[in-house]
Amino acid sequence: SLETSFGALKAMISGAGPAFSSHVDGEVLELLERASVHTNRFVREIAYHTVAAIAQSCDIDTLEKLAKRTCTLLAKGLSDNWSQVRYASSIATRHLLTRAQKAGFADSYLPLLLPPMCINRYYVAQGVRIYSQESWRMAMGTRGPELVAKHLDSVVTFYVSQAQADNHAVREAACACITELALKVDKKAVSPKVDILLETLIDCFKDDSWPVRDAACSACGDFILAFPDESKPKMAKLYALWFEHLRDSIPTVREGAAIALGKAVEAYKEEAVKIMEAKLKETIPAVKEQKADSKRMSGFENVTEFGVARRITAKESIENSDKQMYSCGSLAPKMKKRGAGCMDHSFQRPAEPWEVTDGAVYLLREMSANNPDLVGSLMEEAVEMVEKRHYSHHVYLKQTFWKAIPVIAKNMGKRPFKRVMEPLMGPMCDTLLCQNKLAMHAAADCIEFLAKYLGQMIFVGRLDENMKAKIRRSGLISSLNLDAY
Repeated sequence: SLETSFGALKAMISGAGPAFSSHVDGEVLELLERASVHTNRFVREIAYHTVAAIAQSCDIDTLEKLAKRTCTLLAKGLSDNWSQVRYASSIATRHLLTRAQKAGFADSYLPLLLPPMCINRYYVAQGVRIYSQESWRMAMGTRGPELVAKHLDSVVTFYVSQAQADNHAVREAACACITELALKVDKKAVSPKVDILLETLIDCFKDDSWPVRDAACSACGDFILAFPDESKPKMAKLYALWFEHLRDSIPTVREGAAIALGKAVEAYKEEAVKIMEAKLKETIPAVKEQKADSKRMSGFENVTEFGVARRITAKESIENSDKQMYSCGSLAPKMKKRGAGCMDHSFQRPAEPWEVTDGAVYLLREMSANNPDLVGSLMEEAVEMVEKRHYSHHVYLKQTFWKAIPVIAKNMGKRPFKRVMEPLMGPMCDTLLCQNKLAMHAAADCIEFLAKYLGQMIFVGRLDENMKAKIRRSGLISSLNLDAY
C-alpha cells in the first residue's frame, strides 16, 4: 500500500542518514507534496513523518536548497484537519527549524511557519498543543512577541483565514491567538490591524459552536481594553452581541459575556456604566416571568435513543461517502461558521427568563469591581429574585448567586457590603437545605467566606435562631462557633 511504501522510504532515509542527501531532489518533494493532499489521512501522516526523517537526516546544504518547498509543505500540514497529521508535521517542523537556526537561514521562512505554529499552541488536541508549545519555546525563546510583530501581516492574514475554517476547533484556536495579539504583542504594531481583527471576532461571535462564541466574546473584551479608541466604532455591534450572550443557554458563555462587559466598563467608564445600569435594571427582574416548567441548556437535543446510536441506512452511507473528513473531537460538519447579518445567528433561541437573571448576576459580579455603589443599590432586588422557587431550575440561579457574593463582597469592601448584607442572610441559610448539592455547597462556601472576611462575631451576630438551626441541620459548616456569640 501507499502508506507502507512511504514507511519503507522513511526507514531508508533514517537508516542511510546524510548519505541519502543526494537522492532528495525535486522528484522526492513532488511525491511528498502529492501525498500531503491525499484523501487518506494515514498517507498524509506518514508523508510528514518522511519529511521529518529528511529534516533530521540530510546534510544542511541539501536542506537549505529545498527549504522553501519544504516549509510550504510543512505549513500545509500544520493546518491539516486531522490532529495526527498536524502532529507529524509539527515534528518535522521542529527538526527543520532547529537545524535551520543553527545554519542561519531560519528567519527567511518564518513568515510561512510562524502563523500555523502559533495556532497549534492553542489547538484542541493535547498532544499537538503541548508539542507545539515546546517547539515554540525551543525555536523562539523569549523573542516570540517580537517575531510575531515583525511578521504581523502574514500572521493576521493566517489568523483571519483560520477563523473561517470548517473545523470549529481551529476557529476557537484562532480566537485565542487573536486575543494573544492584544495582550502580548507591541500595541503600535497591532493598532492598524484592530479593525480587521475585531471584524473577524465579531464574525466568530455568530458561530454555532459555543466554545468558539465564548472565545470570541472574551477576545473582544481584551481588545477593547487594549485598544479603546480603535475599538469604539465597533461598540454598538459588540454591546448587542455581548447582551445576547449574557442570556445564552450555556452558563460559561453567560459568564464570559459578563467578564467582557466588565472590561468595557473599565475601558469606557461612565459611558459604559450607564448602559450596564439600564441593562441590569431590565434583566434582574426577568425571572418573574419564568414559568414553572423551566429548562436548562434549552435548544439542545439528544441525538441518540435510549443511549444507543441509530444505525445508518444504506442510502445515508452512500450520501456521506467520499466527503471531507475531520479529526476526532471535531464537530465541523455540524457546526456552521457564521450566520447572516448582525443579529441573525443560527444559534439564537429564546432564552429562559431565569437564564436572563443568571446573566445579570454575573454582570453584577463584574460591575462590583469598579461600581460598588451601583451594585449595592441593586443587591436587595437581586436577592428577592434569587429567593423565587416557583420553577424547577431555581437552584442553578442560587448556585450562581452564592458563588458571586464572595467576589462582590471583596470588591465592595467590608463596610459598604455590611450595609447591604442583611437581606442575604435568610436566603443564604435556606439554600443550605435546598436538596441540590451544588447550590448547597455554594451557599456553605459563601457563609464560610463571609464569616472569615467580616469576622465570626460580626457574622454570627446577624444570624437569628432559625438561621442557626438551618446551618446546624445542613452539617456543611463546621468552622462557625454558633453558640459563642
